Amino acid sequence: MRQINIEKEVNDHKKRKKRSIILTSISSSVLAAFVLISYLGYTIGEYLANTTTIGFDFLNKEEVGIREVGFRVATPISINEQEKYSLVPDEYGIEGDGYVYWTSNVVNNQTLRQIIYHNGFSVTNAVMPITSRRFSKGDAINLYQEPIAGSSRPQAKQIIPADKETFISFTILFRVAKATNGETSSSGVANYGIFIGADNEFYGSEELLKVLRFGFESQLTSDIISPGRDTNDYTTVGGRLDLDEDGFFDATPEGSKINPNDESEVGSRYEIAYGDFLEPLDESNWGDITTESIPLETSITPSLHQAGTLQGVRPLLIDHPNYKPALQEHTIFSTYSAEFIDGQPIAKTDTKGVAEIKIQIWYEGWDAFSSNKLRSKSFGANLRFSAASEEDI
Repeated sequence: MRQINIEKEVNDHKKRKKRSIILTSISSSVLAAFVLISYLGYTIGEYLANTTTIGFDFLNKEEVGIREVGFRVATPISINEQEKYSLVPDEYGIEGDGYVYWTSNVVNNQTLRQIIYHNGFSVTNAVMPITSRRFSKGDAINLYQEPIAGSSRPQAKQIIPADKETFISFTILFRVAKATNGETSSSGVANYGIFIGADNEFYGSEELLKVLRFGFESQLTSDIISPGRDTNDYTTVGGRLDLDEDGFFDATPEGSKINPNDESEVGSRYEIAYGDFLEPLDESNWGDITTESIPLETSITPSLHQAGTLQGVRPLLIDHPNYKPALQEHTIFSTYSAEFIDGQPIAKTDTKGVAEIKIQIWYEGWDAFSSNKLRSKSFGANLRFSAASEEDI
């Protein structure tokens, strides 16, 4: 029988009760953007919904909450576009590269779309398979192009940065403030946490939501979230792939070498080791040349990650001691929700009452659910944020 810690249960109940009261009055913003998804070059889905908005709940005169949202862009926005999209240049002295523009308390979808386009991201409203490579909470999030099928090198590392048009990215700022002089002005409030709302939603097929990634970076922390999962997990971001979909893992051309400049090395045909590995691979990581093809077991469904081995290649030995593909760790949205007792903030406001967060959304090509079946799928996102002080949580 489970031992009940009465004191802990009482304290947890008090926290839940306090949160339920606090969260009814916390100012929150809704950021909703419906985007298209393109897989291996196929653009699909519905056009960006015109009805989605960024909005704020109304505030009482003395209420502390999110009163403004801003965006950081790399280059100035023209006066005409500022007027068209209800953007106001920063007057709070926000430091950093580029330019900051603030909005009114309701921002339509066209404004968000313009911000994304202005910085050159996903101008076709599409995301394509790319990867962050290895990642643990707190690391910088860098995105890299998907590998090209048929590499001439036995190890094909993903080192080329992803094209900006293959993913979605924007930097958003929240200003948490308290009204002063009635409603004519407000003063920023420091040390308020920004959280992801419990009613945050991604829409789409189950497999599609599993391959999507929502990454954020702030001065406080960084993390990657898998919208389609309900537990913390990881994705292997290195190994064999069947990119050409012939039912066999990809291999190099005949005569390829692990060390191309080594004239003494005898060339061969190798199964390709794509992606990120924790330790360098060497000649011992590949076995003897196969004398016949080794098809995939009939009980296993073929995929990018499940295939057979060709005849006449040196197979990659996945049970070799230094065969250690790197991992991308990812979590779930509730980790950063104030509505949960252990919820953590994704950012905190500075002395000006401002918190800044870089958000990136991409298709993780190494996810086990990545499949050409997703060519005809689309997704939407309704992102909700809230602010709470340490006393509130």
